[in-house]
Amino acid sequence: MSEIVYRDATGEDAAAIAAFAAATFVETFGHLYPREDLAAFLAAKYGEAIQRDEIGAAGARYHLALQDDRLVGYVMMGGLDINVDEPGALELHRLYVDKDVKGAGVAQKLTDEVLLWARGKGAPALYLSVWENNERAQRFYKRYGFVHVGEHKFMVGSIADRDFIWRLAL
Repeated sequence: MSEIVYRDATGEDAAAIAAFAAATFVETFGHLYPREDLAAFLAAKYGEAIQRDEIGAAGARYHLALQDDRLVGYVMMGGLDINVDEPGALELHRLYVDKDVKGAGVAQKLTDEVLLWARGKGAPALYLSVWENNERAQRFYKRYGFVHVGEHKFMVGSIADRDFIWRLAL
């Protein structure tokens, strides 16, 4: 296995991120949703233009993991998008890792980068949202010290999933 390289995303990465995000979401969660709800969600969240806009948005940051110039993971971080009222707090919006490199430390390196970034911004806390039945992700986040502080509805088309809101004091 060749070395994994980490770097921030640019607008030129939008197409690769869009394809990777959609494929990873479908692989992990696609079986849970009717085709039309899944298609609506993917179109609303992972289009190339949407990714390009998010990469260029003030206060947002994408950090990528690449192996042989192929995207194998990424993390999106930025301001709060979930319904939490804590001035200055930030959010880990997405952490997606290719199944071929799970267990190789990619998620840890990407999460460490988010924590470094959030602490560098002087944030008092970092929040994230995790699906109630994603036990692997929950175990991972617990190792960092994230704690369950609430829940919200995560919409995939017309389907409302129950997601947990977790907080890490920085």
